[in-house]
Amino acid sequence: YIVSNEVQFVLPYAVLLPFKTDSWIPWLIVYVYSIFCGFTCVLYYATVDVLYCVMTSLVCNNFSLISFKLQKVNRNTAHLLKEVLKEQQYVLKLAEDLENIFTAPNLFNVLIGSVEICALGFNLMIGDLTQIPGCILFLSSVLLQILIMSVFGENLISESSRIAEAAFLCKWYEMDQKSKKTILTIMIRSHKPKKLTAYKFSVIST
Repeated sequence: YIVSNEVQFVLPYAVLLPFKTDSWIPWLIVYVYSIFCGFTCVLYYATVDVLYCVMTSLVCNNFSLISFKLQKVNRNTAHLLKEVLKEQQYVLKLAEDLENIFTAPNLFNVLIGSVEICALGFNLMIGDLTQIPGCILFLSSVLLQILIMSVFGENLISESSRIAEAAFLCKWYEMDQKSKKTILTIMIRSHKPKKLTAYKFSVIST
């Protein structure tokens, strides 16, 4: 307005419309609708990501509790190994369910994130200087989402693998033969770490 002495009706997002928005009423309607759609998209992505983080943290915490219990096991508490074995079996099933639930969304996030990073990088190279702040902000949000996915996926791998180490560090050499076999079973089950994948194509980790 200052340069051309004319009011410019700028929309928050670049969209194609079948009508013009060069007057107050259509511009205001489209502007409010665009803001609502943007809020809905952000809410959807945030909800799925938060659910992913919460569920992955729950499984990781259960693996950590099992490791803690195993480290404290000795000859006097060897009878608790059977209960620990059941807990491990239950948490392993939880990890499998988590993989089945999030394997498709993880693939979607990885593919869409890769396309967005390429498109944003292209815009930064050939776009106007006025587009740089918005592109950098958008690029930061995409990279942050992928980083969060990778960090929590890596935590699941490390915590599920730590059970075998915890079982080895307990005083298994003081226990009877049956307890030693139970500890060996726990170690064998944790030999293959649990992991989240992008529809089996790649492992979600750092």
